Amino acid sequence: MAGWTGYTINTEFDKSDLTNKLHVLATPNGYFTASFTNRGLTVVDLAVKTPSASQFHNVNLAFKSGECYSREDNPYFGAFIGRVANRIRDGKFKLDGKSYEVAQTSFGHSLHGGMYGYDKVVFRDPEILPPPSTTSSVQLKFTYVSKHLEEGFPGELLVVVKYWVEDAPGGGALYLEYEATLLGPEDVEHTIVNLTNHSYFNIGDKPTIEDTELTLTTNHSLEVTETFVPTGNIVHHPLVPSDLKIKFGRDEPDIDHAFMFPGSDISVLDTRSLDLQVMASAYHPNTKLHLVGQTTEPCFQLYTGRYTNVNGLYGSRSGFCLESSRYIDAVNKEEWKGMVTLGKNQTYGSLTKYSLYY
Repeated sequence: MAGWTGYTINTEFDKSDLTNKLHVLATPNGYFTASFTNRGLTVVDLAVKTPSASQFHNVNLAFKSGECYSREDNPYFGAFIGRVANRIRDGKFKLDGKSYEVAQTSFGHSLHGGMYGYDKVVFRDPEILPPPSTTSSVQLKFTYVSKHLEEGFPGELLVVVKYWVEDAPGGGALYLEYEATLLGPEDVEHTIVNLTNHSYFNIGDKPTIEDTELTLTTNHSLEVTETFVPTGNIVHHPLVPSDLKIKFGRDEPDIDHAFMFPGSDISVLDTRSLDLQVMASAYHPNTKLHLVGQTTEPCFQLYTGRYTNVNGLYGSRSGFCLESSRYIDAVNKEEWKGMVTLGKNQTYGSLTKYSLYY
């Protein structure tokens, strides 16, 4: 790592588990930092230097110490989500003629990988890779082998996650790259995968997202039932106006839906070769901060935080989420199934970018 700067490790972040360290990356221009823990590869800080250069402004909802992430009321703050993000209807699916059942944790459905998803796994310390460019930090490469039938999912899965940051005018950007391959056993031909990050953003100067201006790039959304699983219909979201511009109020609009990019090739299992598309761009008139989310994925979940309730710290609508992913419950829709079904000698992959700047 000689000659490389901008990477430090805080070994005191979690007093309850010394293996859960805080890994901090900074951009070469010095305007942007991002930090992650071993536990759940959780994004803790996403911070940009203020125009006066007197301090950093963190826009990512987080706890001050690593042990707090074990709280039962932690709503997946900043977490890496898998093996399957979002919901699986009734916690049931079929692959290769076999029926599987996983934990039902939300309205009778499986949510975010089950009772012990990747958000609770303590990953080993990362391999440090060279910067992708002169304007980037080093890459942190984390790996994990998810065992066969872990949380009920078939197949032993090798998961590779890379994080790095990059310069941007007035700030910087965080990249999150995911890769997965099926290792075995011999009698398992396929598994299912859908990975995402569950960061909550607040770019304003209030305890809620009120007055944040959000511009979407699509209004094609998955219609869902009252328990948030898709009906199979793709509709225009009724709370998104025709110009795709939303201003968050105290309570409205209340959105927790998946939006998809029209024309995306949903047969692509490794999307990393595709262009990054803008999910949404956010701006707050008081702070003058901009946040832009981009992804190679065909879909993303916009969640405005209605159910966020972290006793004594965060309340409803403290932050909003842009969770890049595949379609919800894709395994149970024949026409969508291929986007989450991973076979041997195949690679699942995706890339997501969050830019933060003044």
